[in-house]
Amino acid sequence: MRKAFAAALLALAMGTAPAVAADAAAARGGRILFLMRADPPGGSADPAVKAQLEAMGYTVTTSEGLGGGPDPCGFDLVVMSSTIRSNQFTANRPAITRWRDMGVPLVTWENDLLDDLWMTGLRRDTDFGELETGHYFWLVRAPHPMAAGIPAGLGTWTEARTPAGWGRPGLGADIIMTWPGEPDKATLFGYEAGATMDHDHLAPARRVFIGMENNSFTRMTDTGRALFDAAIHWARAGAKTCTARK
Repeated sequence: MRKAFAAALLALAMGTAPAVAADAAAARGGRILFLMRADPPGGSADPAVKAQLEAMGYTVTTSEGLGGGPDPCGFDLVVMSSTIRSNQFTANRPAITRWRDMGVPLVTWENDLLDDLWMTGLRRDTDFGELETGHYFWLVRAPHPMAAGIPAGLGTWTEARTPAGWGRPGLGADIIMTWPGEPDKATLFGYEAGATMDHDHLAPARRVFIGMENNSFTRMTDTGRALFDAAIHWARAGAKTCTARK
């Protein structure tokens, strides 16, 4: 009986291990298009972010602004820094549809772009905004891969006095963490491909928001770094074959 039980456990392990390994492998490596702004006023942590992405095993191509640039379909993930100016969207409708509707996963930490990307509603300070200090978080979705194995409850993810962006996502979002005491202010959330975003828009691929600001990355705790890494890996793992828009 013991031998049969052991054999059954071995068979189960052999059957599931390749699938788990494949999922883990899908979340590592690949090509990232990093949209940012060179030399913004007040500086930024974008160079440190790029270095971290490369240390995580990604090949990173940088591009300034939202107009022009490489075809996103040539990449596994698009990362949009908060140094990107939202007025580039409002003044350029083709740019809006290009980045909002692309079938490539996207990670951004610019709260001013959430309404343009249909990740939240349109009202500043109601649907999206910025906290003066985002030092604390309340983790609400511990089992999700983007939670990085961190237990639910109160924690800190940046140094004190570091601002943080937030959004109030649509019903289809997976909310990972919020500002303590204000569950409508999500500081980390994502949409699975096909999930309903705001404006009844279906996510063309995974979409993730993490509430950093220009210099947050260099002010993150170890917990914050783990959450950032997990958000990048989860988004990238959803990459599919992309067809370029005409």
